[in-house]
Formats: sequence, C-alpha cells, structure tokens
Amino acid sequence: MQGLELVSAHSETSFKGNPSPTPTTEPTTTTDTEAREAQDEEREELGGESENRGGERKEMDVSDGKKEGGEAEKPASVPPSAKFSELFRFADKLDYVLMGIGTLGAFVHGCSLPLFLRFFADLVNSFGANANNIDKMTQEVLKYAFYFLVVGAAIWASSWAEISCWMWTGERQSTKMRIKYLEAALNQDIQYFDTQVRTSDVVFAINTDAVMVQDAISEKLGNFIHYMATFVSGFVVGFTAVWQLALVTLAVVPVIAVIGAIHTTTLAKLSAKSQEALSEAGNIAEQTVVQIRMVSAFVGESRALQAYSAALKIAQRLGYKSGFAKGLGLGATYFTVFCCYALLLWYGGYLVRHHFTNGGLAIATMFAVMIGGLALGQSAPSMTAFAKARVAAARIFRIIDHRPDVDRNSELGLELDSVTGQVELKNVGFSYPSRPEIQVLQNFSFSVPAGKTIALVGSSGSGKSTVVSLIERFYDPNSGNSIQLFHNNCPVFSAYNCFTDFI
Repeated sequence: MQGLELVSAHSETSFKGNPSPTPTTEPTTTTDTEAREAQDEEREELGGESENRGGERKEMDVSDGKKEGGEAEKPASVPPSAKFSELFRFADKLDYVLMGIGTLGAFVHGCSLPLFLRFFADLVNSFGANANNIDKMTQEVLKYAFYFLVVGAAIWASSWAEISCWMWTGERQSTKMRIKYLEAALNQDIQYFDTQVRTSDVVFAINTDAVMVQDAISEKLGNFIHYMATFVSGFVVGFTAVWQLALVTLAVVPVIAVIGAIHTTTLAKLSAKSQEALSEAGNIAEQTVVQIRMVSAFVGESRALQAYSAALKIAQRLGYKSGFAKGLGLGATYFTVFCCYALLLWYGGYLVRHHFTNGGLAIATMFAVMIGGLALGQSAPSMTAFAKARVAAARIFRIIDHRPDVDRNSELGLELDSVTGQVELKNVGFSYPSRPEIQVLQNFSFSVPAGKTIALVGSSGSGKSTVVSLIERFYDPNSGNSIQLFHNNCPVFSAYNCFTDFI
C-alpha cells in the first residue's frame, strides 16, 4: 500500500497520514481535479469490481471443491420464494374490490359450460318426450332457447368482469411494485451493490421479474379460478346426473391427457433444436457480413456459403421431423378422443337400454366430466406461473425490504443549508465490503479547517478516492471514530446532503 499525503493549497503546512503501515513513497504534487479523476481507477483496484464479483466467487468455489479430494458438487440450493399472499402486498381497497369482482366473474364463467350441458340434456329429453305433441315441443324449445340466451349473457358479462378486473388490478399492483422497487434500489448504499446486488440484477428485476409477478396476479390467476370452477362444476353435473357413466369418463380422461402431453413435449424439444440450428445459421451469416472485408480478402465466400447451407440443412431436417411428429401426434390425439367417445357412447347406450338413465343425461354427463378433467389440465400453466412469480417476488422484495446502513432519508440529526465548518477523520480504518481482507485505510486521521482547499496526493491505490467516498458517506468506516463535520465548533450528525454540497 502506498503513502497518502494531504496538501493544503492556502498554506505551506501539509498533513500526512498513513493508510497502512507500509513505507510511503515520495509524494507527488497533483491538482484537486487529478485526484478526483483517479477515483474510478482506485475503486476498481480496491473493491469496486462488483460486476465481476459473482463470477469470481463461483470460480473460487469450484476450485475449492476440486482441492478437497474431488468430492461431488452439492446440488444447487432451492431459490427462496415468497408466500403466495405476499404477491398482493401492494393491493389497496380498490384492488381488493377488483379482485372480488374478477373472482366472481371467473367462477360464473367457469360454471357456465357445465350448466349449459345440463340444460342441453333436458332439451334432448324433451324431444323424445314430446315427439307426438308438436305444440308442447315448441314451447319446450322456446323455454330452453331463453335459458341458453341467459347463459350466453352470463358468459359475456362474467368473462368481461374476469379479464378486465384481474388485468386492471394486476397493472395497478405491478406499477406500484415497480416504483417501490426502483425507489428502494436508488436508496441503497454503495456497499450493498458491491456485495449483494449487481446493476444487471436491478434491470433484470424491473424488466423480467416484475412482468412475471404481474402475469401471475392478473390474467393467470383469473384463468386458474375459471378452470377450477369448470373442473368442480363439471364433476358435480356429471356425478349427480349419471354417476356410473361419470366414473367411466373419469377413467378415459387421463389417457387423452397423456397423449396430448407426449405430443406437446415432443414438439417443444424439436422446436428448441430447430431454433438452435437456425440461430447457428444466423450466427454464421452475421459473422460473414460483419467481417466481409476479411472474408473477401481470403476468398472465403464459398466456404461461408457452405457453412450456412449446412446449418440450414440441419434446421430443414428438424423441420421435417417436427411436421411428421405434429401430424402423428395430432392424429393420435383425435384417434384417442374418438375411441373414448365410442366407448362412452356404447356404455351410455347400455345404461339407457337398461333404464338407468336417459339419452340427454348420458350425453351431458359424458361431456361435463370430460370438460372438467381437461380444465384441470389447462390450469397447469397457471400454477407454473405462480411458482415463477413467487421466486421473482422474493428477489424484488429482498431489495424493497432491505434497510441500508447509511440511510440518506433519515430524519435524525441536524440538516444545514450550507456547511462552512471543519471536516475531521480520527483513526479511521476501512476496507471495501467486497474485499474485506485488503485494508485500505488504517489509523488514518486528518482535519480540514474551514475555508481550505486541499488535494489528496498519492499513487494509484493509496486511498485518495476512498477518503472522498467516506466523506460523502458512500461507506462507513470499519473502525476508529466516525467522520465528523463541525459547524460552530459543534459536531453535526447525519448531514449527508450537506456533505454532497460541501464536496
């Protein structure tokens, strides 16, 4: 560690301090501006490398693991997640009203289709019961047509209430969360960004994590309530109508779900490989265009074209496989569905022939239970969104709930309009939080009288910008007396804004 010298511009007297017990070098006269220009360089050398800190620590952890006898690496720890109720911590009275209306709309919307099937069953039965009475049949048709009109109006109103209310409250809550998050991030002290959070984490949280939370507490939650209502009401309609047929329908629904899941998973894998191949082809084209002078100089046009064509051929083959898998999967899904329909219709006919039920109730039961089972599967994306939102919210709330050691918004102490007093450091010891093993200042003391203009002189890494950072309260000293600012011979506590004006 090199020596540091304090030079007064209005006096021939100089005040010297040793930031470390190592020998000092010959002082070099410099201006106040030059001393400030060295701040960024020194910060990078002594602990300001917060951007690369995470990668360095990961490399150290890996190397340490190898040194300990080649033990197997421990699995990554589960990321912390917030409680589901904490996702709504920024909701106010209006948001709760909107969520209540949206929940009611989602419930009505989900129950409407099984209710329609129940009315449809009665309509089908009325055709057979009134086959010889046209007037009676006409009256029944008009009655159920009115019921269908009411159900349609209920679906329109409930779906509008579900989507609009949940998306409205989601926008409101996410906006307040973003503002609160950015406010908390701006109020954190510098050492928090050196040791806990990188700048990219803040940007990622605003652009990505906040979107995940908003998606979960808005449309996804409304859809989840809607699908759950369809699931419950479909099974209620089915088991109250013809429980025997409902049990058989319940047995075939998982078969359809498994076929659909295999189809979707296969397409997703092929699509990912195809995108990777297209990305590789695009990378080749980009490199060729960017380095077109070099390619032309070495006559590499044909080689670049061959590499691009080879990458496109891989994507082409994957496209063929994807089309074949999509056709095969779609055909298998519909084949399975219609086989299940054939089984259910055969068993429903058996129940009708033996007077266990009638045709209308059999059809309503079959479709109600099947729709309810499929609705349960459709709710899976919403549950995945909830899990992602809880993890994203934990990252956001960690910064919002963190209270900085240097609170610039504190009301404690005396705030001055201007500072004309004395700044003094007494036996200050300091090391950057990101590199606590490197002692930057040790038993460092100096006093700046009122009206003096000074320059901190020393080689790179001697602690010049560190002293300025301590005066600005970017950091607090690790040991020694606190930095004091005197006004009218009295020490002033918590005058952060005044420090800024003074410097």
